[in-house]
Amino acid sequence: MDDKDQKTRFVHTGQEIDRATQAVVPPVYRATTYHQADPWNPPRFDYARSGNPTRQALEDALAELEGGVRGFAFGSGMSALTAAFLLFSAGDHLIITRDCQGGTQRVLRGVFSRFGIEVSYVDTDDLDEVEQSLKPNTKAVLVENFSNPFLRVTDIGLVAEWAHAHDLLVLVDNTFITPYLQQPLKLGVDLVIHSATKMISGHSDVTAGVSVARTRELADRLYFVQNSCGLALPPDDSYWAFRGLKTLPVRMEQAQASAMKLAEALTTMPEVTAVYYPGLPQHPGHDTAQRTVAGFGQMLTFRLAQPFWVPNMVKHFQFAMVGAGFGGTETIVSLPELHCHAALTPNERTDRSITPDVVRVSVGLENAQDIIHEFQHAIRAASQEG
Repeated sequence: MDDKDQKTRFVHTGQEIDRATQAVVPPVYRATTYHQADPWNPPRFDYARSGNPTRQALEDALAELEGGVRGFAFGSGMSALTAAFLLFSAGDHLIITRDCQGGTQRVLRGVFSRFGIEVSYVDTDDLDEVEQSLKPNTKAVLVENFSNPFLRVTDIGLVAEWAHAHDLLVLVDNTFITPYLQQPLKLGVDLVIHSATKMISGHSDVTAGVSVARTRELADRLYFVQNSCGLALPPDDSYWAFRGLKTLPVRMEQAQASAMKLAEALTTMPEVTAVYYPGLPQHPGHDTAQRTVAGFGQMLTFRLAQPFWVPNMVKHFQFAMVGAGFGGTETIVSLPELHCHAALTPNERTDRSITPDVVRVSVGLENAQDIIHEFQHAIRAASQEG
C-alpha cells in the first residue's frame, strides 16, 4: 500500500492476517505450543516465545509502516532497547544522544557497564560533536530524533551517512515522533525503536516496545536475542497495541495541533521563561524538523520562572494528569527531575539542565482551548501563591 495515504495505510495494515475467517481484526492466540504434524518440517508457529500469530500481526504492521524487513514486539520499550544493546559485546563503544530518556542511561550505567560496554553521551544535533566522539571501538550511534525532555532535533539522515562511512550501526528511538511523522529507516537508519506503551498504543493501558530492522542480517541477529532471552510481547498486549496503532494518525493530528497552540500560548506568559517545541520558529531545531519530519508531535517542555511554582501549579490542575508517562489520550504532565530522569544522579541532571523548574507535557485529545486554559489558570494561580 505504498501508494496510499498514511491514514489509509495505518487503518488497513495487517488486516489480511486472519484469512480463515476474514475477520477485520486479528484474533488473540493464547496457545503456548502448536501441533507439529511433521516435526522434521515444523510449521511457522511452534512455541509461543518463538512466535505468535497475534504478535506477528503487530510486528508485520510495524515493519510495513516503517519500511523495514521485519518488526519485533517486546514486553516494554526498555525491553526493546535492551535487546538492541544485547547486539553488542564487551569493549564496544556507543555514541548516544546526551538529552535522552533516563531509562536508557540507567540500563547502560547499571547493567551494560558491568559487561564492558562503553558510552559517550553527545549532542547528536551537532555533527561535529558526534564526529569528535568516534573511537576505534565505536560500533553504533543511538539517536533520539526529538530528544527527551528538551526536544533537540537531530538530522538523522546526516548522522546515518556519517556513521555508515565509518561502518557503524545507526539506531533511532522514534517514540516521540512515531512512524506516522517519520520513517527513519528510509533515511538510512538500521534499527528503529519505540516504546509502544506511548503513542503507538495510545490509551495508557498497554506496556510494550517495538523495533524494526532495515536489513535481513540485522533482523536475524535481533530475533536471536528476542527468542533466546524471552523478551517477546504477550498476545493480549499485542492485540491492544495493534488496536492502538490503527488510530495513531488521527490521535497524533489532533494532539500535535493542540500542542502547537499550547506552545504558542505559553510563550506569551511572563511566568514561563522557556518553551521547547520544534514547531515554534524560535526553537533551535525548527528548520531541521521542517525538513525531516511530517509534523512536530504532541510533546513539549517548558520552564517556570520559579521552581517552587511547579508543586503549586500541579495542585491547580482540573483534568491534566501528573505522572511518569506520555502518549495517551489524556494530557499528562511529567516533572523530569522526579519522573523520566529520576534515575540520573543530581550531577547528571544538572549537567543536562534538568532542574526543578522543568515541566514536560504530553498533550492529549481534550479540547485545545480547555488545555490552554488549564495551564494558564494553574500557572497563574501558582505564581500568585508564591
